[in-house]
Amino acid sequence: MNCEQVEELLSAYLDNMLVLGETETAASADQLHAEITAHLQGCLRCSTILADYRRYDTLLSEMPRVSPAPALRTRIFSSPEFLELTGTSNVLDAWDTGVGKNALRTSANNYTRRDTPGRPQLVALPGGRRASSSTSPTTKSPALQQESRVVELPSRRSGNWGLRAMQVAIVAAILLTIGVGGLIGWNVWQQQSTTANIGAITPPAGPPGHGPLSAGMRFVFLRNGVLWSAPADGSSSAQQLTPSNVVVADDPVVSPPLPGRSAGDMLAYIDLQHAYVHIIRSDGQRDTRLQQPLLKAGVQPSSVWDTDTGDAILNSLAWSKDGGMLSFVADPDGTGLTSLYVYSVGTGTIQVIPLPMQGSVTDPVWSPDGIRIAFVLTSNGVESILDYNTQNHGLLTISNAVATTAHPQDTVQTLDWSPDAYEPAITWSVGRIGQIHDIWLRHVGVGGTSTSQVISAGNYTQAIYSRNGHGGAGSWLLVSEPVGHIANLWRVDITPGSFPAALTNGKQVNVAQWSPDGTRIEYLDTVSSGIGSLHVMNAITGTDTLVASGVASEPLPVWSANGQSLVYNTGTQIVVVNIQTTRTPLILKLRGPATSFIWSLTSPAQLVVAVSDGQQGIYIVDTQHSTMQQLDQHTMSGTILWTQVP
Repeated sequence: MNCEQVEELLSAYLDNMLVLGETETAASADQLHAEITAHLQGCLRCSTILADYRRYDTLLSEMPRVSPAPALRTRIFSSPEFLELTGTSNVLDAWDTGVGKNALRTSANNYTRRDTPGRPQLVALPGGRRASSSTSPTTKSPALQQESRVVELPSRRSGNWGLRAMQVAIVAAILLTIGVGGLIGWNVWQQQSTTANIGAITPPAGPPGHGPLSAGMRFVFLRNGVLWSAPADGSSSAQQLTPSNVVVADDPVVSPPLPGRSAGDMLAYIDLQHAYVHIIRSDGQRDTRLQQPLLKAGVQPSSVWDTDTGDAILNSLAWSKDGGMLSFVADPDGTGLTSLYVYSVGTGTIQVIPLPMQGSVTDPVWSPDGIRIAFVLTSNGVESILDYNTQNHGLLTISNAVATTAHPQDTVQTLDWSPDAYEPAITWSVGRIGQIHDIWLRHVGVGGTSTSQVISAGNYTQAIYSRNGHGGAGSWLLVSEPVGHIANLWRVDITPGSFPAALTNGKQVNVAQWSPDGTRIEYLDTVSSGIGSLHVMNAITGTDTLVASGVASEPLPVWSANGQSLVYNTGTQIVVVNIQTTRTPLILKLRGPATSFIWSLTSPAQLVVAVSDGQQGIYIVDTQHSTMQQLDQHTMSGTILWTQVP
């Protein structure tokens, strides 16, 4: 089946209505269901559409029910308009009596519709969501058949009264519907008036278990094993996102943003207490525990997390590009060997990836097109790199053994992909912490080389890779091992024929980072006791500019999303500087050391800062107007993440 055919059937497929809506027999429906399922497993586009259908159904099902006040009902049924339309008064009390109920039943077949010109026509619209497909729409249930037998016993003597009763019932139903609809519409209008700038469809906010969080951009942080979420506009304080019965591990991951959005709308995290992966929506609803256990039943999770196996599990969560799949590793057999799993959001299924040999999987990384996963496989102490294709289920060995005879203890330190989805390549660094020896590259697309290539060899203290490095070509920043007091910065691109290029001369570089667009590099020079000088280098022209002295390395300076501003910490002050202008740096009026920074994804002037001591808490800062607002008065741990509630 092609995508066009499947898209036409996705709604019926989701509702399990293929028998009633699309085919004649249950056998052919089962075959059709299997064909659609097979198509969804290999088609990211259709599985994403199905996932959206499920989200929309969930949002609709969780819309709050609105009950009009008794006073509204009284006003409707006692209004002059109602009495004039029905030509009666004080008849509502009769509907609760046996006479009134019997009149409605017995008049049903005696009522003749009059198509008066200008009267709006009431029509039944086919389709819509159905709870079950077990009963044909043309077949009445026993209860309905019994009700039909009651209706088929009319009394002609009550015809006039029955006609009037039916008219009153219809008018009452219409007026009540209009009244309730108006009330609902007013509430919806009120909600939209506060979120119209983002087109929200989420109901009003509420604590976990009592309704979704408000729509819009939100930042998420971890404190005491609980994820908290706060709106980017500062309209309310932080609210608890995850349930109280789980303990969230460090490093939760947010799904990539869908087209037209700035941030993802799902978070994946690991529950340390029960050893399961959870996925929760950005509005705090539908916290779903994946059925695949991470550890063997009976094993105390706290005894594993500090081991190599636990570290591999805790650092394995990774979303595919479209957010349709989540990869993770687990050791459900208690062997100490981790296997690779892929969860499909669209189908709700979990697949274990077959391995060519017994071993332990670590560091899964998705390709830019969301089709392939590169990972490290350790078997009998030997590390290899493999590539799994989720479409054709093929496995490709990228490197049989990453360690060399010169450095037999080396392991993979960083594993990633080139930014080019059409000619993908895998790149990785080999060495040990604080001592990198080689940078490798292997093209895996059409016409790719059959062997891996060393693109840089030497002694480096750090190797930092960015897919956006050097203007989007994909580049490594290498900090050379100190010779005396000299440690220079080098760049090597992952393009054919590239060679390492020296960026500094005679410096004492400690750490470096690419700007988000890959056009600039910031690095700390001459670091002593965690304090150094902050430099910014233009990656195109090579111009090196000293930005400030006395800059702390914890936390590292952070680029704004547009790559034009930097925020850094001196230990006593938090400073924001615009790289493109000569504007005086902005010193924030916050006392105490910062623990985390994050810039807004939608506003280049908005910044979120966490402070540990002094004025501890979390603040939203408007760098353009030099204002700030405190959203939380407590400390936090880990990084800050952006999410978006649609």
